[in-house]
Amino acid sequence: MEKKPYFPLFINISKKRIVVIGGGKIAARRIEALLEFSDNISVVAPEVTERLRQLSKKKQIQWIPDAYHESVLAHADLVLAATNDADCNMRVVEDCKAKNIPVNTSHKKELCDFYFPGILCQENLVMGFCSGGTDHRKVREIREKVEQILKGDCS
Repeated sequence: MEKKPYFPLFINISKKRIVVIGGGKIAARRIEALLEFSDNISVVAPEVTERLRQLSKKKQIQWIPDAYHESVLAHADLVLAATNDADCNMRVVEDCKAKNIPVNTSHKKELCDFYFPGILCQENLVMGFCSGGTDHRKVREIREKVEQILKGDCS
């Protein structure tokens, strides 16, 4: 059977409990994007970037300074596995799939229940850009071009 692309679905995550496993650069980028849409983000990682520390101090995210363990998924609605440890990410994916929690992992796109898109928000317009995990640079370039068009700079 031929693999089909993922359907672009816009959902309200403002009240969803989002758990991010990992506190590095990838996790920080994704959390920054998620903060536009949710105030209920927990980060599970022994260490986090300085930016995530600031967000935690400002109470914009909850930082749980610990290694991953399955119990952190107890009330999760959506999970992102963004550690630099493929084995840990795999455990997160397996645990989430067993609990029917949608999961995205940074280490292997084939395991993701959803992709993390390039996001553009302007006024009441939200757009997501995705290449199915194959070309992040192209997604960024297209997002930036669309952003320029919306600002009125069509050059």
